[in-house]
Amino acid sequence: MAKKNNMTAKTNDPNNFWSGLLFGIGLVAFIDETVFHQLLHWHHFYDKSTTEIGLVSDGFFHAFSWFATVGSLFMLADLRRRKGWLPKRWLGGVLLGAGGFQLYDGTIQH
Repeated sequence: MAKKNNMTAKTNDPNNFWSGLLFGIGLVAFIDETVFHQLLHWHHFYDKSTTEIGLVSDGFFHAFSWFATVGSLFMLADLRRRKGWLPKRWLGGVLLGAGGFQLYDGTIQH
């Protein structure tokens, strides 16, 4: 069995992209939820019911953002441990995740 080239293994690891994507989604969702939902009280994740339901929906939204962020950091730690982290590819995933969340939030939620 042929031994894989270390550089090929590093560049073919899709976890660089997925970790960055989850981190971007989680980070921007956390900022949106903290600033606009909790601090400024501009809106809730689900506004079509009572304020209490809106607060519960914000709690689920906040939990999702933290799970995405923490999960992505575990993936990043694994990549760094295996010396497979590619910062540019990871940052591209972060930017795509952040932009994708903003697109969803602006078009679907608002």
